[in-house]
Amino acid sequence: MSNDSQIVKFFKNQTIFLSGGTGLVGKLLVEKLLRTSFDLKKIYILMRGKHGKNPQQRFDDFFNDLCFGNINEENRSKVSFVSGDCKKPDLGLNSEDVDILKKETTCIIHAAANVNFRQTIKEASYNVSSTKEMIKLAKEMENLKVFVYVSTAYSNCVNNHIREEIYEPPIKAEAFLDLVNTCKEDDLEKIILPYLNKWPNNYTFSKCLSEDLIKESVMEIPTAVVRPSIITNTIKGPIPGWINNYHGFIAITSGGYVGVLQNFYGKKEKKLHLVPSDFVCNCILAAAWVTANSKTFIVFNCVGKHINLERLVSAVNTLFWKFPTMKCLWYPELSIIQNQYLYNAIAFWMLMLTYCIDFVVSCFKKPAGATKIIKLITQQANVLSYFTSQEWSFDEDRFMNLWKKMGDEDKKIFPFHIDAIDWDKYLCSCVLGIRVYLFKDPISTLPKAKTKFRIMFVLHYVIVALFYCLLYVILTFLAKNFWYK
Repeated sequence: MSNDSQIVKFFKNQTIFLSGGTGLVGKLLVEKLLRTSFDLKKIYILMRGKHGKNPQQRFDDFFNDLCFGNINEENRSKVSFVSGDCKKPDLGLNSEDVDILKKETTCIIHAAANVNFRQTIKEASYNVSSTKEMIKLAKEMENLKVFVYVSTAYSNCVNNHIREEIYEPPIKAEAFLDLVNTCKEDDLEKIILPYLNKWPNNYTFSKCLSEDLIKESVMEIPTAVVRPSIITNTIKGPIPGWINNYHGFIAITSGGYVGVLQNFYGKKEKKLHLVPSDFVCNCILAAAWVTANSKTFIVFNCVGKHINLERLVSAVNTLFWKFPTMKCLWYPELSIIQNQYLYNAIAFWMLMLTYCIDFVVSCFKKPAGATKIIKLITQQANVLSYFTSQEWSFDEDRFMNLWKKMGDEDKKIFPFHIDAIDWDKYLCSCVLGIRVYLFKDPISTLPKAKTKFRIMFVLHYVIVALFYCLLYVILTFLAKNFWYK
């Protein structure tokens, strides 16, 4: 790696403590650091048991992901895990690991969070309490140079214009945590409800509280708050189009891709701020470098260029035609419904239709699951409707100044200049990424998928035609026998 990179030089001999290391951005951070910063000393990943696997078993599987294909064994050996849990006091760490972290850590990247938009207040409170515990640990670290908190650009989405600063929350984080710890969970939702005000979900509310907690607590430590907007597939490295989860707009795109989701509520003219996940990773690493050197508290709105929702949906529909998937359950065609009442009526009709499908399937003694799938996809689309029906503007001065401070070599190694994105090319990469990395459907199946797609296309419009014919017959019968009798 070039000796001209200031960011690479900054991470020389650094020991990083990373939370959220098993998530999309977390894995990209580990991969990028190992691939670019050969002189990096150590990365400790906070890891808990999950899905029936203990931390050791999860760590054993960690490097099996395709994104680590370019990382050799020597560099992989620089990564270790510490057993813990963000839901527990002291992050669930044992005393031995705490001592090691306090002594060795020079950089904290706190990226762990429950990003489920439908989580309860109790569940969302762990986003706040884990930040509090991380801050407490950071203050006891002997050699800590910088603390980076990964937030969201929508942490203060009750404002139409979002500045690069910490906003005053409706309730202080400490008071919020006191309520969570003293109130019964059933009562908690009612007590917190007035404070939620216009926040669309508990996740964004918890991020707002966490940001305020950081501002109040770590002013003596060089601290960066990085706020990415809607995180999507990688654009460049380690693999173009790579993705490993169904969060955010990926859920809508994936649902539309397999034909399960046909409609969602939104406003066609609204602009979405999409940001490639590897650009987010690069921004975080650059923010750590510049913040440690400036020894200040900085907020970065990592948003950049937007794309019109109608253009986005039109583009992905075209790509569904071009790259159909064998996982397709029905003819895929996403539509934006701009009227809330019409959308609700269509959603109700689709639900009734799936009940009928499941009934017919069960009559043949086959497993019926169409209704469950539709409910899950529809719920995900509904919680995202707040973001597809509104629009925000963001200050980006500090974000763009960060880019300007980087040298030419750093801009090549850690790019995040979002204005340079070729959207048509990038969206193609995103759809193919969903097909290959989420659906596990290789490109080799494309000829068969196109044949399946043509059949579904014909069936779709035959059924649509039959439906309208049936509707015409019913309305004609009612008119003749009741309305004009």
